[in-house]
Amino acid sequence: MGNKYVIGVDLGGTKISTGIMSRQGDILGKAVTIPTDANKPRKKILGNIKKSINTALNSAKITIGSISGVGIGSPGPLDIERGIILTPQNLPNLHYCNIKQEIQSVYSLPVYANNDANCFVLGECCFGAGKGAKIACGLTLGTGLGCGIVINGKIFAGATDTAAEIWCSPYLNGNFEDYISGRGIQKIYKNKSLRIAYPAEIAKWAEGGDVDAKLAWNEFGKHLGFVLSYIVNLIDPELIILGGSISNAYELFYQTMEKSLRENINPRPRETVKVVKAKLGDISGVIGAASLALSNIK
Repeated sequence: MGNKYVIGVDLGGTKISTGIMSRQGDILGKAVTIPTDANKPRKKILGNIKKSINTALNSAKITIGSISGVGIGSPGPLDIERGIILTPQNLPNLHYCNIKQEIQSVYSLPVYANNDANCFVLGECCFGAGKGAKIACGLTLGTGLGCGIVINGKIFAGATDTAAEIWCSPYLNGNFEDYISGRGIQKIYKNKSLRIAYPAEIAKWAEGGDVDAKLAWNEFGKHLGFVLSYIVNLIDPELIILGGSISNAYELFYQTMEKSLRENINPRPRETVKVVKAKLGDISGVIGAASLALSNIK
């Protein structure tokens, strides 16, 4: 790898976060976050991506000549090989945009695009909670549910680039995402209390002793444990990493999660598999996207 640094772009429906990362996983200067303007024309959104890259370069005080490649984490689905964003719900004006080609044409650098949940797991395996794991799975628990698998330092994408897209799998009277997501905990709490609240509020109230809130998180953990049991029985990972805003309530749901997980998996992984919180925090998406570039350029 001739040059020292890579660029990571975490492209979301609300914001774009970009940073310059060293081969050791350090962010130079500060990661930059700007609005995506997802409802504006494609040209404006692409302009925002370029603006975030240029601002991150200025923050790091380096030039584009010091960069080896660009990684982009985007909501799926994607055509990963060609670098095309297909039909993500929260990026309607980028449907069928060849993001790889668009960024390459400006910076003349190798560009790699992948699902943002895949990038999250890769970043954690390279520089966070999953460092050293040969087989790891990660879940992003936010407004929705994301999932990714990393094997021997590489993202496992599957035959059609949709490996680990478990959110739509049928579960009870809905699907996995209906139960293990931000809107999942909101629904569970509403069913118990008849009140509408945000996940952060439900967590705060549970910590304060609110019975309905505590019961809601217990039920959330039970559902999450069941879902994790399917993953463990199928791919037998060493480690499962939980990220996203809902993982901040880990202490409120981990006991019921662990119980339902261990009760429903094979005896050998029951003794060994670990479930841990992500370590990279708010810049996990940036580090994950940069790790995507790093893993392809090496």
